[in-house]
Amino acid sequence: MMVLGEDELQEGPQGQTSQPSEQSHHPETLFILESIVQRLKPRDAHHVRDMITERGRISGALFISSLLFWWIAISKGSERMNDSEIPDSLLGSFDFQSVSLIVPLLVVAATLFTVVGREKGNATLSQVGGGLAVLSLFYIVEPVLFNYNEVDSGNALFASGRLIILAVMVGFASRFMFDAMLLQWVRASMLNMGIEVFPTTSDQSFEGQADEAPPYA
Repeated sequence: MMVLGEDELQEGPQGQTSQPSEQSHHPETLFILESIVQRLKPRDAHHVRDMITERGRISGALFISSLLFWWIAISKGSERMNDSEIPDSLLGSFDFQSVSLIVPLLVVAATLFTVVGREKGNATLSQVGGGLAVLSLFYIVEPVLFNYNEVDSGNALFASGRLIILAVMVGFASRFMFDAMLLQWVRASMLNMGIEVFPTTSDQSFEGQADEAPPYA
């Protein structure tokens, strides 16, 4: 009886210690990993590394191009473009040069909230991202819509055009940057958790039903 009691005491802790290892992978983490892989479609771990490098390089090039464009077309060219004639913004009373700095920041913030909201399935974050996108769009079209009669039409159109170019470049740069960061997180999570999130050959044949499939474990 004493031997049986000791065996039961020894088996009890072993059975309890095996449960945490099976539940070490949080379901939400697996869901986000699967969502990123299905959207960006990396083939394997080596392809993830190449995608991180490619997106990081493109993002850096676009950010530097945006900075140079702002410096040449807005900071240095404000006098020749008569930017001082553009009235201050209705929201915040910012001058045109300040608006040219606010718009890229709004675009980066809108992209961040949209990406995080999409991957986490959070409607509130997506709504914030949409609101910031509309706010940046307002600052872009404001010189044409509200100041068309007060400023020369060519100057107003050229001011909005420069803001559009700046917003587009920063938007693409932000998207590539956040995709690279997400892929880097996927790679680190796979190494730390010891899992594979890439679809197998049999999974790829049912690509149309990917939304109904459970997260890869």
